[in-house]
Amino acid sequence: MRGEMATKRKRYEVVGVVQGVGFRPFVYKLASELRLSGKVYNDGFGVVIEAQGEIEALAAFERRLAAEKPALSVVSQITERSIALGNEAVFVIDQSQSSDAIAAHIPPDTAICAECEKELFDPSDRRYLHPFISCSHCGARYTIIENLPYDRPATSMREFAACKRCQSEYENPVDRRFHAQPISCNDCGPVLTLLNRLGETIARNGEALEKTAKAIENGAIVAIKALGGYQLCLDANSADALAAIRKRKNRPIKPFAVLFPSIEAIEKQAIVSDADRKLLLSNRRPIVLLKKSDGYILSRLVAPTIDRVGAALASSPIQYLLLKRLNRPIVATSANISESPIVIDEKTLFASLGDIFDLALTHDRVIVNACDDSVAQTIESQTIMIRRARGFAPEVCALPQKLSRPVLALGAQQKSAIAIGFDKSAIVSPHIGDLFNIEAIDYFRRAIASLKRLYRFEPQSVVCDLHPRYFSSEFAETLNLPITRVQHHHAHALAVMAEYRLTSKTLAIVWDGSGYGADGTIWGGEFLIADYGCFERIAHIKPFALIGGEAAIKKPERVAASLLLDANIDSPIVSKNYEIMARKRLNSPLTSSVGRLFDAVAYLSGAQIEYGFDGLSGLAIEARYDEREKRSYPFNVQNGVIDCSPMIAAIAASKSQREIASRFLNTLCVVAAQIAAPLDLPITLCGGVFQNKTLANMLAKKLRENGKTVYLPERFPPNDGAIALGQLAYNKE
Repeated sequence: MRGEMATKRKRYEVVGVVQGVGFRPFVYKLASELRLSGKVYNDGFGVVIEAQGEIEALAAFERRLAAEKPALSVVSQITERSIALGNEAVFVIDQSQSSDAIAAHIPPDTAICAECEKELFDPSDRRYLHPFISCSHCGARYTIIENLPYDRPATSMREFAACKRCQSEYENPVDRRFHAQPISCNDCGPVLTLLNRLGETIARNGEALEKTAKAIENGAIVAIKALGGYQLCLDANSADALAAIRKRKNRPIKPFAVLFPSIEAIEKQAIVSDADRKLLLSNRRPIVLLKKSDGYILSRLVAPTIDRVGAALASSPIQYLLLKRLNRPIVATSANISESPIVIDEKTLFASLGDIFDLALTHDRVIVNACDDSVAQTIESQTIMIRRARGFAPEVCALPQKLSRPVLALGAQQKSAIAIGFDKSAIVSPHIGDLFNIEAIDYFRRAIASLKRLYRFEPQSVVCDLHPRYFSSEFAETLNLPITRVQHHHAHALAVMAEYRLTSKTLAIVWDGSGYGADGTIWGGEFLIADYGCFERIAHIKPFALIGGEAAIKKPERVAASLLLDANIDSPIVSKNYEIMARKRLNSPLTSSVGRLFDAVAYLSGAQIEYGFDGLSGLAIEARYDEREKRSYPFNVQNGVIDCSPMIAAIAASKSQREIASRFLNTLCVVAAQIAAPLDLPITLCGGVFQNKTLANMLAKKLRENGKTVYLPERFPPNDGAIALGQLAYNKE
């Protein structure tokens, strides 16, 4: 009787990133070690465990379950209850169980782990030089998954039957590849193929990699199938190859990302902080924006006109193998037409980019879900996302309140990402891009379809931006669902509030390029007191005319002319035509945008004459900032309206780019501190302008020195990539 009382059976339901990360094998080993019987299996919500044994052993199991979980797993919630005893003699991994509802979190793709890297370059290992090596702790996940629960038949690896040795490892509870769904080896895995521009096979597997390396050494541009899509790769020191790709892609100055063979190679070219190093070496392996060092010797065509370089280390086995052979930095840029999403299939690659690359290194494992490289930077110890994709997405964020029904959030127009929400969870897609062409819009639709398929999700309402002419807003109208429209900058604020689970009102400083305002003008220099249901616009930059509308974004002289007109400054920049358009509001809408203010200041200083790419003016000003300059420019504030005319007049009279850049950033910090001073509220900094590392760091420090609590977004970008999350967090009820 006493022995029976000491034995119990419990059911544990584990929710989080617990599928595809070795969680079931971990549970099996832990339970077996503690001599528990029972079973573990995947279902639509996560992992279910039924464990039976002595009370003391169950208590130890519960303690160690969360403390010793696999490195890639994230446990959001564990619920437990006692159930009737079973009759199993041992503990087993049972078959996955499907369900009508799906809430399991999909793991992102990660770089190969240290154990796999060691095997990859060990001549005695049977996976020596295997281009698709992975295990339970690393490799492709999101990009190969078609459905949940996460099992091999639900991935594009189902096309490759495991050989006897791989199957033996898969079934061996003490093996690192126990229940590793992408398991393969040189005998049974996908095949690498090198193709010429006519689509003819030149070489396969190891020979294909050797010929690829040789071609890059000789100045070729090679399209290489990476984890989430094709990349165009070339020697980062070849001026001829770089000139060729810039001409072929019509990409005159936008910088390219660079893959380096080692962290030491990066440190020779750029200034790498401890936080940068940690991020570069993490299993997420994003592109990290770094300041060029004095020893920078890569071709100037890699990142012309700016003092930054986007650096990354290898993440996939193919990249490891290629860089090992080359031992030099290579450009690795997304294979796409300008403003279009990354290409994921061979047919599209040759049809749309066949005149850009010289060779294509491809393989027969299908990419199910496209996923570009992530881009990030650090501010002191904090990571700031620029583009949230491979390694970071999809990602689940807890919502501040439970949703009354399933909701689809469609995000904004630029740097698009969508999200689905149910219960108290928001699942945010990887970066989609700007919705300006058919290819991007098709990708947008496919991203929605993927999340709906994976989560068996059917929205009962939709939320979109307030802008009536965004494609995402127009798309919402086609769904025949109740629509909620959330003001753009309010959504920015709510995204940061949701990320940090803030429950009280905040002062949101929202600075960006543009967003449709509640008054019908274009906002972008806002101070909002916000909660989840409403906001109050307490201050903003004095609106100025965008001469020619959207054309002013590509022609910064138009923005400069508008601000000079407002400041009553005579200048040859201000043509009669510009003056008429601005004064009479002829295709010249009003804006309070700090992003456009950057454009004007960069133009007036001579730091940026022509538009090159989004954010160039900020980088140009940042490159010229001198921390020794402590002065700011004059400005006026009346009834919450910030008049920058005195600053513009002073800038127009200056000849020093460094002085202008430094005093301009200092002025923005003084303005923000002055508006925030009387308010006893936590502060969120959001909007694309806060991708400017120097400004974000300066302002956060200044506000904290003034006793303010400041939140900078970290898990989600400050730009429009977080808008969908903010839309889901909105709650008017």
